[in-house]
Amino acid sequence: MTLLRRHLCAATLAAFLCAAGFSFAAPPVAAAAPGISDIRAWTNEIYTRVAIDTGDEVSWQANTLRADPLLGLPPRIFIDIRGAGIRDEILRKPVEVRNGLLRQVRAGRFDRDTVRVVIDLERESTYRVFALPGPFRIIVDIDGEGEIPALPTTPDAVDTPGSVAAAPSSEDPAALPPAVAPSVPPSAPSGGSAVPVRKHRVRVMIDPGHGGKDPGAVGPTGLREKDVVLAIGRRIREKLERSGEFDVRMTRDDDVFIPLEERTAMANKGRADIFVSLHINASPNRRAEGFSTYVLSRGASNREDLELAARENGVPVRKLQGVKFIIDDMFTGARKNESLRLAKTVNDAVVRHVSTRYPGAQSLGLKQAPFYVLVGARMTAVLVEASFISNAREESRLRDPSCLDGIADGVVEAVRYYGQNGILAHSDY
Repeated sequence: MTLLRRHLCAATLAAFLCAAGFSFAAPPVAAAAPGISDIRAWTNEIYTRVAIDTGDEVSWQANTLRADPLLGLPPRIFIDIRGAGIRDEILRKPVEVRNGLLRQVRAGRFDRDTVRVVIDLERESTYRVFALPGPFRIIVDIDGEGEIPALPTTPDAVDTPGSVAAAPSSEDPAALPPAVAPSVPPSAPSGGSAVPVRKHRVRVMIDPGHGGKDPGAVGPTGLREKDVVLAIGRRIREKLERSGEFDVRMTRDDDVFIPLEERTAMANKGRADIFVSLHINASPNRRAEGFSTYVLSRGASNREDLELAARENGVPVRKLQGVKFIIDDMFTGARKNESLRLAKTVNDAVVRHVSTRYPGAQSLGLKQAPFYVLVGARMTAVLVEASFISNAREESRLRDPSCLDGIADGVVEAVRYYGQNGILAHSDY
């Protein structure tokens, strides 16, 4: 059979099989390995958050190395990421910090299958590492004040000057520096006492959720959550600034997208005393209504709250259920108590103010859920869900400036009460 006849026979057979309902799949293409696409950092002299973006889920492990004066190496935190690539420009250009807490963040290929990200510290500091999905990123929170307990440290490798990759270490694990004992913030006053003297105005970070490419929830007539919460946030800022008692900042004052981990980092970097994240709820049940205020928790009390947290976090519920937050009880205990107190005050005040304009406004009360935007907050932090945009009646209210003023007035009243009663954990900044 000639070559031409063989090709004709093959083509005829393929046509027959296709007509008979058979399909042909292209040969499988090997999936590209996940890679480190960016390394970001937000820092001041007592706190730094580093985010390592990989997009796809990767296997990783974090550890520490003590300073080596003989080689001129500082104390280091390193994260080994298995089976990942890395952009060449990240290899060539470390993230320079040099602020008294960190020197730099650098990356290199430790071996053929491992990329190592090294955080060079200026001094011994405690830290914690956790990962967030959707897209996948590894977050490193570094505390120069010793409030976050260090993870166990065991030697794995040491650096050589100018290189991330190096030979295994024979250091004795017992010789590594001990974890810094967590400091317990001062107890909140029980009430009735004089307001303590502060060295600064109360710092409040207002966080209008979503923004830019992320519209948040959308109502039946097209009202977008991102627009509503920005309008409320601007009102809160204006009302708080009038008194002169508050230093008010916003994570966004425009229609821009900001990742969740960056919002918390902005509050930490700015040493905020209070962090209020603003959102509007939504539900498949179009009759759902009411106001609720949340604090951070490892879990949620019911399926609805879990689904809400998953939606605000931008991940499926199954991903949220699999996330293990590294939240130390001593670090969050005092903060959480203050957050619970502020959250209840906020929710009660918001419902009361909105009810003066719209009688019958419903309170869903104080709740807890695993919101990414609250993870790692070093201050009193709450998340407000100001009614349901999926409810046609409540969506209509959210178009009314007087309703937005009512929500803002409630938040302002609660924040002012909280600040004036000396409950702030960071009042000595």
